[in-house]
Amino acid sequence: MSILENQIPIEQRFTSKNNQEFHVFSTESTEAKNIQKWISIEWPYKVLIDAETYTRLRNRRIEWKFDDNKSLEAVIIKAAQQEVKDE
Repeated sequence: MSILENQIPIEQRFTSKNNQEFHVFSTESTEAKNIQKWISIEWPYKVLIDAETYTRLRNRRIEWKFDDNKSLEAVIIKAAQQEVKDE
């Protein structure tokens, strides 16, 4: 298990797109305005994530971690379940 912190400052962690509110998350950039390409994740939470972070997290089992103010502060990458084989 590893934890990747959100590098986006707290004051930039929310935005609106098409009249919907999204969390903003990046492990690569400290300024949301500098990110050129955003990927929208709709479930289980509405999150805009930069392409580099998306590539890093893709096909992994993750859990979003929120602070007390419901701001997205990190993602927890969980270890993949290992197959148990009968021998």
